[in-house]
Amino acid sequence: MRTLYYYCAPEVETARRDEFAQLIAAAQAAAQASALDIAQATSEAGTWQLVAVSDYDALIKATTLRAKGKAVTGLALEPEDVLLELTPKMAGVGLRLGSLANFKPLVIDFEQVAVRQRLLRGGRQKEAVARAVMAGLPDGALVFDATAGLGRESMILAHAGAQVLSFERQLPIWCILHDGLLRAGRSRFYPFTVPTLHPLGTIKDYRGAARPEVIYYDPMFPERSGSAQVKKDMHIFQEVIGADTDNEDFLRAALTLATRRVVVKRPDYAPPLSYPGIELAYSVDGGQCRFDCYQADSFQE
Repeated sequence: MRTLYYYCAPEVETARRDEFAQLIAAAQAAAQASALDIAQATSEAGTWQLVAVSDYDALIKATTLRAKGKAVTGLALEPEDVLLELTPKMAGVGLRLGSLANFKPLVIDFEQVAVRQRLLRGGRQKEAVARAVMAGLPDGALVFDATAGLGRESMILAHAGAQVLSFERQLPIWCILHDGLLRAGRSRFYPFTVPTLHPLGTIKDYRGAARPEVIYYDPMFPERSGSAQVKKDMHIFQEVIGADTDNEDFLRAALTLATRRVVVKRPDYAPPLSYPGIELAYSVDGGQCRFDCYQADSFQE
C-alpha cells in the first residue's frame, strides 16, 4: 500500500481551502470503496492510504535531501509515495512524487495559455481524436473517456460538442483532475460544458441508464527502447499510473457498453489491439499516434 500525503497552506483563501477539504474527504471515501479493489487488480500502482501533513517545510526538505542520497531524520516521502499540496502560489492542487522530489508539483491547469489555445483552436476537424470519436455524432452525444488521465482529450472532446463523462481509476490523478475540471468549469475561457468526472473507478463501475455512443480508451503506451525522455509532467503521470495490464478485458467491457464504437489511441509504432472476436474496423491518423476504431455492433463475446 502506498501513502498519499496531503497539505493545504493556511494562507490559501478560504473558498479554496474548503474545496481542498472536500476533495480530501472524497478521496478518503474513495480509498475505502470497492472501486479501489479494481485498481489494485488491474494496475501496478496499487492502493492508497491518506495521511495529513503538519510540517510541510520539513517534509519537503527531508524528501529533497533523501533524493540526493543524504541521511535524513523525521518524515520524508518514500519513492513510491505522493503528496497532494496547495499553496497560495499554485494555480491548483499539485501532485509531488517521492521518487521525483526535485520536480515541480504536477498541476492540471486548463487556463494555461498554451493549453487554452490548443483547446479553443481545435474542433471536430482539426483534432484527430475529435475526428475519430465525433464522426457521425450530433452535438450533445454521450461520450466516455475511459482513461481520462490529465483530462486533455476529455476537454478536446467536450469542445468538439460531446457530453463527456470522464473516468480515472488512480486516486492521486483523480484528485488533481477533479480540481482541474472544477476550476475549468468556472473559467471565462470555456463557454462550453466541461467534462463531468465520474467517481473514482472505471467504466465497469458505471451504473447509469444512458449508454455512451462512443468510448475513448487511451491505455498506457507500450515502452519503446531508445525513445526520448518524456516531458516532466508525463514522467510523473506515468510513475503514478503504472502499466496497464488489462487491455483485452477493458476493450471487451468498452465494446459491450458503447452503442456505436470504441476508439483506442495507439502510438504509430505499436500494432492495433487484436483479440479473438474483436476486429479493427479502421484507423484515423494522428501523426505520431493513431486512433483505432472498433465497431460495437461487430463485437462477438
